[in-house]
Amino acid sequence: MEPSERWLLRVEDNVLVVEFPHGTGLSPADGEALLDRWRNATDPDVIDAVVIVVRTSRPCSDAGRRALRESAQIAVARGVDRFAVVGQRSKRRYLRRTIDVEGVDTEAFNDDAAAMEWARSPSATASSLGPSS
Repeated sequence: MEPSERWLLRVEDNVLVVEFPHGTGLSPADGEALLDRWRNATDPDVIDAVVIVVRTSRPCSDAGRRALRESAQIAVARGVDRFAVVGQRSKRRYLRRTIDVEGVDTEAFNDDAAAMEWARSPSATASSLGPSS
């Protein structure tokens, strides 16, 4: 399976959506492939926010942590300042801590729709949209 088949990456309404389906894991090569796609997708004229959807129950590897942290830094350098995280409670907390980059507003959500609404609405307060830590 090619690395890019292990995750989905798309742009919706100026929001970069990265989805890790059930069973997704990231090897060091997968992490590098994801970062390459991320660099190409985070056009500062197109992307305002990022939504990361984690459906896998697999633990995050060191390569996955590095890729996530570096991808957040790349996005911030290109003007993204809002990250929404969707997943199981333990995954949401973990991802919020991993993405903890200065200048980034990170919120955790139970569902994709609330995360997308928050990501699209810079003036929306997270509590009004139902995030969950």
